[in-house]
Amino acid sequence: MEKLVVKTAVKTVLIILGILVAVFAVFNFAFPQHMATATEGIGNYELAVKYASLRYYYTKDCGDLARCFDDSVLLGKDEYVLQYGEELVNHKDYAEICRQRNSSQTGSMYDYGHWVNSKLAVSYYNQGKASKAIELAVADNGADSFEYGNAMMSLAAQIKSANDAEAAGVLLGELEKINPADNKEKDYLTQVIDIMRNVAGQ
Repeated sequence: MEKLVVKTAVKTVLIILGILVAVFAVFNFAFPQHMATATEGIGNYELAVKYASLRYYYTKDCGDLARCFDDSVLLGKDEYVLQYGEELVNHKDYAEICRQRNSSQTGSMYDYGHWVNSKLAVSYYNQGKASKAIELAVADNGADSFEYGNAMMSLAAQIKSANDAEAAGVLLGELEKINPADNKEKDYLTQVIDIMRNVAGQ
């Protein structure tokens, strides 16, 4: 009788475990967006990227791809930043995602497009592709403005952190070609130029 009770209890536990595994599997594959939210909530961005990526695989929605990129940035993994970032900026709905993100930040100097390019430029640099990083940063900024948070600013900060005189010299040459009309932007530019001159030893 005692053996029968033990066997029944073991079977019940196994059935419950099986149900839990099945439910978890369903949530994993059927509701990856909720799993991404849950893993973001506990700071596990490695898993969050994977769930967000699965969601994007299902939907091909640019918003889901942007979530993959954002979680990659929070994870701090350059390979993921480049993988999802390159796909993001080439997505047909990227401009609309930028518009939506910027409109939700009314009153701030935040620009999602600058932010994406900044993270891409820094990741290229971290991966040993300094010339590509500088090329992207220059394209992000343009020749007649120097908005706060542009990719050249972010890249300059990373170059300073690495104390990379060679890259600083190249970026400095590009910075000196810029001529913003806005006085505040001129101040930002002057500050970054001074930093790069110091790093480059000029």
